Amino acid sequence: MSGLWRRKRLTKLSLTQSLYNSIIAHACAFPHAEVCGFVAGKNATCLSAYPVGNVSPTPECAYFMDPHGQISAMSAIDLRGETLLGIYHSHPNTPARPSRRDIDGAAHSHIAYLIVSLIDKRYPSMAAFSLSGSEFTPLRLIFTPT
Repeated sequence: MSGLWRRKRLTKLSLTQSLYNSIIAHACAFPHAEVCGFVAGKNATCLSAYPVGNVSPTPECAYFMDPHGQISAMSAIDLRGETLLGIYHSHPNTPARPSRRDIDGAAHSHIAYLIVSLIDKRYPSMAAFSLSGSEFTPLRLIFTPT
C-alpha cells in the first residue's frame, strides 16, 4: 500500500458528475445522520467512492469511520491501483463547511475533505477543503462529464 497516500498537497479536485451524484445519493439516503467514506483515483481526479459506515454514538452531528470498513476500503483502493484523494462526510443540518469537530479531528494535509450539506434536502451542496496547519482552506472542485 505504499502508493496509496498522496505525496503532495492538492490544489484542486476533479470528480465526474456520476461520482458526485453517488456521494450526494449516499448522503440523501441517511438525511438525519452524517455519512462518510473515501474518494480515490489518479493524480487529482476522483474515480471511485468508497462508503464507510459511521459508528459514532452521535451520528446526527458527528462521524467516526468504522475501522473494519476503512481497512476494506483501503484494500479496495490499493487493489484498483488508485490513490486516496479524500474523505467525504455529510452535514445533515449545517452548511458545507468544516465544523469545529471536523477541524479538531482532521489529520491529513495531502488529501481533500469533502462536505455535503443537506440543509436544503432538494438541492444538496458539496464543498472541498484541504488542511493547512490547523486550518481548512477551500479547494477548487472541478466537475467533469460522466
